[in-house]
Amino acid sequence: MRAFIVLLVLVATPFLAGVSQSPQGLKCDNGKGDEHRSAQGTANAHKGVCKPQDPPKPQDPPPSPAPVLDADQDGVPDSLDACPNTALGTAVDASGCPLPSTPPPPLPPPPPVSSGGCVSSGPAGGTASIDGQVFVDASPWPGLQGWCVTVSGPVNATAVTDASGNYLFPGLPAGTYTVCETVQSGWHETFPASGPSCATGLGWTITVKDGFGASFIWFGNLTP
Repeated sequence: MRAFIVLLVLVATPFLAGVSQSPQGLKCDNGKGDEHRSAQGTANAHKGVCKPQDPPKPQDPPPSPAPVLDADQDGVPDSLDACPNTALGTAVDASGCPLPSTPPPPLPPPPPVSSGGCVSSGPAGGTASIDGQVFVDASPWPGLQGWCVTVSGPVNATAVTDASGNYLFPGLPAGTYTVCETVQSGWHETFPASGPSCATGLGWTITVKDGFGASFIWFGNLTP
């Protein structure tokens, strides 16, 4: 019996020695020392963990976007350019074609000469009215400011055109009136083409009733 016990001790001793020893010690446990292992886990704790770990592989940078081809450098990609090879600096539309050139706007007409002493006389004691415009008889037909318009009939009155060429005779008594403009120096009247004679051209014959008005009594003019 004693011989059997001795034989058993001799057989178990190398196994326990192998369990309790590690060639690399704690250097191979990757942060897990022997005190964290069970007796059964110690025998396999160091298998394969002492091999140097590969460093993390750096991530590849994102691929660069494909360059946008714009041979004529007009800001429209070649794939969308309906008019390639436009000259450098040419203004183009969304399809890459040159924008139509716009002519400069026409110069405004010279300012009219003051009619001298013409003022708007205001209401004349009635309830009718006459209004209209004095304008340049050419596109875009701008109004002429500071021109004098007169009415003669049951009462005589004057009105001066505003910045848009408009004039107004408010508070007229009912009746028939002759409406005339005073054509400024350097201008000639082109509209109306017929009507009663005025001192500097032709006018309008307008009849108004109490409480009603006559509008769009226009005078067109041009410079020579």
